[in-house]
Amino acid sequence: MTSQGADMKAQWNAETAQAALNLLAAAQERIESALKVASPGDAMERHRAAATAPVRLSISLDVSDLDQIGNDLHAFNVQVSKENT
Repeated sequence: MTSQGADMKAQWNAETAQAALNLLAAAQERIESALKVASPGDAMERHRAAATAPVRLSISLDVSDLDQIGNDLHAFNVQVSKENT
């Protein structure tokens, strides 16, 4: 994570599904926290402010390994099902 004056940028990486889910939740919490500071009114005012608040988010997601696990399990289940009929 780096910072330069008022410019706050963060880059996070995850190697497991749980870590990725945790990072997504952390990013959401970070955005909500900044909105509370930038728009200190009630929740409805923050909700309206969020519609136009400038934020840059870039996500690169690779679930190919997870998809392969699911595909392999499906193929195994099909094979076992055929052998049991």
